[in-house]
Amino acid sequence: MLTVTKRAAAVLKAAKAAEGATNQAGIRIRKDATIEDNGTLAVGLDIADEPEPDDEEFEQQGLRIFVEEALVEPLDGRTLDVRDANEGMELIWR
Repeated sequence: MLTVTKRAAAVLKAAKAAEGATNQAGIRIRKDATIEDNGTLAVGLDIADEPEPDDEEFEQQGLRIFVEEALVEPLDGRTLDVRDANEGMELIWR
């Protein structure tokens, strides 16, 4: 299962609040339209009121997470975290 750290959840909750999303809205993790030059899968994040029909849904750190079906297996055992970057906080996968 995918793990979301407390820091990552806090950043995502702040993004939801900045967008004016409801408390019940979640973060949807989806395949991006592009693949990186090195062949790795690019992942996008959206704020969504409800999951898509085939999404896996779970809650961590008080945040609803919806994972696109095609990403459930590739993200299994991965952690969504945050690191300090030059321009603020940056979400990263471990």
